Amino acid sequence: MKMKKIVILGLIVVTCMMMAGCKGKEEKKNEDQKTAEQSQEQTSDTTDTASNELPEEEGASTAGVDGVPALCTDDKSVSITINRPEGFEDSEFSSEHQVAFQRIGADGTSSTQLNLRLMTEDENTVMTTAQQEVEYLLSANSDGTGNVGEMMSQQAGNRQWSYFTYSLEGVEGYRIWTTLANGCVISCTAENLGSGLEPLTVDYLLQILEASIQE
Repeated sequence: MKMKKIVILGLIVVTCMMMAGCKGKEEKKNEDQKTAEQSQEQTSDTTDTASNELPEEEGASTAGVDGVPALCTDDKSVSITINRPEGFEDSEFSSEHQVAFQRIGADGTSSTQLNLRLMTEDENTVMTTAQQEVEYLLSANSDGTGNVGEMMSQQAGNRQWSYFTYSLEGVEGYRIWTTLANGCVISCTAENLGSGLEPLTVDYLLQILEASIQE
């Protein structure tokens, strides 16, 4: 009987020692984990501070070389840079998928708008899409005075451009496009919005486009 008590007491002592050892290990583990978390928080704070101190210009993702706007296809597989035409200013409607410029008229409300896009579709698809967009625009015009010109083409530089004109109340527009050396089609919507503006001509627009495109 005495032997049993000694054995039981020994088991209790061993168990207590094991529990004390486990508790010590657990406390050490918790302390190590707490130290690691504090170190991680300090590292994160340092990273955030460094990020906040970066120059603002490094955050611009749509700028091309030397701040020239970059124009990308919808899938971002191809991009080119576009020079801002002389006499125009950047428009708030610009993004990496379309580059827009505007020139405000003398009355402060009328404007000439240029909107360029780069597409992977072929010219026939671009033409069909442009015609559908203009037809929708005309159908939404309540006075029914709008009209669309015939499909035309003209050489400028080493490129053959296709275009058609359209007009409705307060709008004079061109849709122009061509295939670039990279196989993509660049298209431009050019519109005079309002009155008192110099009429748009295809020669003037092609001169602007040829000078703006950097392949």
